[in-house]
Amino acid sequence: MNGPPLARNLRRGRSAARNRVELVLFRLGLWTLERLPGDAPAALGGRLVRAALLFARSRKRILLENLAAAFPDKSPGEVERVARDSAHALGAAFVEFLEVSGLSEEEIRSRIRVAGEDHFLKARSLARGVFLLSAHIGGWELGAIRAGLLAEPIAPVVRPLDNPLLEAELARRRKRFGNRPIAKREAARDILRAIRDRGTVAILVDQNVLAREAVFVPFFGRLAATTPSLALFQLKTEAPVVPVFTWPEGGGRYRLEFEPPILAEEFRGLPREEAVRRATARYMEVTEAAVRKSPAAWLWMHNRWRTRPVE
Repeated sequence: MNGPPLARNLRRGRSAARNRVELVLFRLGLWTLERLPGDAPAALGGRLVRAALLFARSRKRILLENLAAAFPDKSPGEVERVARDSAHALGAAFVEFLEVSGLSEEEIRSRIRVAGEDHFLKARSLARGVFLLSAHIGGWELGAIRAGLLAEPIAPVVRPLDNPLLEAELARRRKRFGNRPIAKREAARDILRAIRDRGTVAILVDQNVLAREAVFVPFFGRLAATTPSLALFQLKTEAPVVPVFTWPEGGGRYRLEFEPPILAEEFRGLPREEAVRRATARYMEVTEAAVRKSPAAWLWMHNRWRTRPVE
């Protein structure tokens, strides 16, 4: 039992007044963006994130160090360019999520085209439920909305915001067309229920986790602390895992692209610990290949390699 919202806020060092102020500022910003013409809102969002990095120096350092380590053949100038484009893409994607998530179903379908849908349909035809493996690439929030319009609503696993008022605003947009977000904390029961009902659960696996929760697998040439949750769920349910990424195409348009399913049969017969490690490594291999296609589309400012293996 989590306790009342006020208690949760106090534990997080937050006050109800701060939550309300943040909500007012958010709505004021949204009101302003809605009155800008054409591509101006996305451009503004990109510039704001880039400007914020001038003050968030530790975050900019992480951004540059991650890129330099992942692409040792790139010159410092090339690393700077990708870093700048990555920051801009993050701001633009957030603004476009706010804009597009408020459109009609027909308008969303026209703004986000789908590629590789046959991979998703093939996985669904196995009637075991489906896991969508994704990452913080391009418009990942928009991708979840568009995926939910293909066959039936999906259940994306999300980390709720610390501000419950802003979380309610975000949840309303995520749920507009029937998607059923699952809160990341203590999500196992809801995930397994959705898969048993032959539903579709979307999970992002590209973020750092604590050492006690991690499987360490290669990612851009370094061991990265990665959640074993998806592997454990797949091995338990034998549901296929379909990689899918949401690529920006400019002008507020995106491409939701499905890739061939990863089947549980690939790991059958292995000892449980080895099966979990191999499955997790396979997921990150697919994710790395996707990021390499368009490095600026990924969230490089996240401290992905912060948790290190115990020597």
